[in-house]
Formats: sequence, structure tokens, C-alpha cells
Amino acid sequence: MITNRGIKVWPEGFEETFCTDHWRCRFKPKEGGSFSKADIIELLTRASQLDIDVIKTENLYFFDGVQGFSLGQGQ
Repeated sequence: MITNRGIKVWPEGFEETFCTDHWRCRFKPKEGGSFSKADIIELLTRASQLDIDVIKTENLYFFDGVQGFSLGQGQ
């Protein structure tokens, strides 16, 4: 999912959304899959190689099977 100013723009965003140059991307594993810390590092490395600036990362965790983060708009 990609958001801009808190509004979901991909997938199924609204074409008329006014976007700035500050984006937030949320990555989730495929159904039944998982991400390792190494997967996250690889994703950030690939972004860097494509000259995509990353200004902040936050890992989303579950605690005792309970989601420890808020859902983004449209999730």
C-alpha cells in the first residue's frame, strides 16, 4: 500500500488525490507468508540502488497474536 498525506493512492486510490513528494509505503508478506529482517534489509538496499530516499522505517509487529499497529487507510 502507498499513501500520500494519509490518503491511499495505490492500489485502488483516487486519481484526483493531490500528492506531495512525501510517500509512505507499507509492505506485507503474501497470505500465509512472512518477512524476515534480512528481507527488509534487502528491500531497503534495492531502494537505495534505485536512488530512492528512505527517511524512516517502522517494523509492524504482533504481540501474542495481537496486532501492535494501526491499519492504514483502506487496509
